Amino acid sequence: MLVGCRRLSGAARIEVWDTGLGIPPEHERAVFAEFRRLDQGARVARGLGLGLSIVERLGRVLEHPVGLRSRPGKGSVFFVTAPLGRAALKPRAEPGAPEPIALGEPLSGLKVLAIDNEPRVLEGMRTLLNRWGCVVATAEGLAEATAALIEFGPPDVIIADYHLDSGDGVAAIRALREQFGRSTPAILATADRSPEVRDQASRADILVMNKPLKPAPLRAQLTRYSALREAAE
Repeated sequence: MLVGCRRLSGAARIEVWDTGLGIPPEHERAVFAEFRRLDQGARVARGLGLGLSIVERLGRVLEHPVGLRSRPGKGSVFFVTAPLGRAALKPRAEPGAPEPIALGEPLSGLKVLAIDNEPRVLEGMRTLLNRWGCVVATAEGLAEATAALIEFGPPDVIIADYHLDSGDGVAAIRALREQFGRSTPAILATADRSPEVRDQASRADILVMNKPLKPAPLRAQLTRYSALREAAE
């Protein structure tokens, strides 16, 4: 795989090249659909069929066109075109001061509820999400989450571990959705990779992300939720 960038007039095109199976012309649009994978690719690598759909939606929201060129049997190149801008000078922070939130941060103000029975995991989640500009509430279970949300209010996104000390993350998400009367976007963060857990989450319209959570995919998914929230307002 090769990642490169081409400078265009007033823009930059970021390209990702591979030497994989390639995509037939009649299927090039299909690969951007949610939960859609071509049979030949599904046999070679695991996946849910969500990555390209997230990229394509974010591209539309940001007005950064996403494209594809492919030759069956030779490989593919995916690209996104972004306008060039001028970098703002970053003020020098005092030693030990928290890192300031960048202006225009797409996740600024996104209210996230994180549920996990491991305090260290919650602390790490809070630190990461705060750095992205999110407003965060944490809880070790459903009862603590319900109490925390009295002041916090309805969250925009719920991130819950599956195995909790009392009950499980899917049941907790369902209960919180019923409490607020809306289908809040939710992520099940779990090291349990069993089909049963994945099917249970799918039936409840909950996205599964395996632990340890990787910041880049998590940020991309939260950015998608934030964009959809703004589009609905």
